[in-house]
Amino acid sequence: MSQTENPETNSDERIRKIYVKDLKLGEAIHTVFRAARKEKHTSRGGKSFLALTLVDRTGEVDGRVFDNVDAADQAFSADDYLLVKGKIGQFHGKSQVVIDRLERLDAGPIDAAEFAFTPAPVVAERTTPTAQALHEPVRDEAAPRVHLSRRLSKLLENPQVAQALDVLVAQLEKTIEERIHAKAGLPPPARTERPPRERKPRGPRVEHKPKTEGHEATAAAPKHEPKRDPSLPEGLAFKPFNALVAEGEKPEPKPETTNNG
Repeated sequence: MSQTENPETNSDERIRKIYVKDLKLGEAIHTVFRAARKEKHTSRGGKSFLALTLVDRTGEVDGRVFDNVDAADQAFSADDYLLVKGKIGQFHGKSQVVIDRLERLDAGPIDAAEFAFTPAPVVAERTTPTAQALHEPVRDEAAPRVHLSRRLSKLLENPQVAQALDVLVAQLEKTIEERIHAKAGLPPPARTERPPRERKPRGPRVEHKPKTEGHEATAAAPKHEPKRDPSLPEGLAFKPFNALVAEGEKPEPKPETTNNG
């Protein structure tokens, strides 16, 4: 490899400008680029190489120098114009110029605009809104926060919830204080007794007896025995059915019959 400041040995007929966008895999090139960056590295095998970025107005491409690395590194600086001779290869799916020879050129006759490249800004992919999205109302991001604060305020109005939160906060404060004392090597903090909670007086307790059904209800009711008829003999409690019928329906007297002989 030869590095010279004034490439007098190279004629214009042998140098043809090939832009970055036109580089093809396996193509041998002998053209001019601007060296935007350069860094010296060491491979895993312990061999040093020079990595540089070659630029023109159409883009940028990586360059590698594997032979005479120290001489190539001293031959130019960043932003110098280089006459590069090499071959287009590929590494990790990306084009790369494997440089066999490079020479630093005088920047005087070179048009700087031909080697000025500005990467396009990364633009986020814009998606076409659907018809449903066009008709949906615009949602205010602050609305969920306001709605949540109202819900919390309404929730804290409940005395039971507020009391439960007070107990939770007190327990957390107690745990944190105990851990701080334990880390500092201090005795645990003294516990303070809480005043007893006031309980509301309750009204009289009403007992509800279960209802009974059927013969159980009848058995529970008081019995009313009928009065005994004093005209009956002592062995009978009630009159016989036929006697009751006889009292209600007295038999008519039979007509007397006479026998005439």
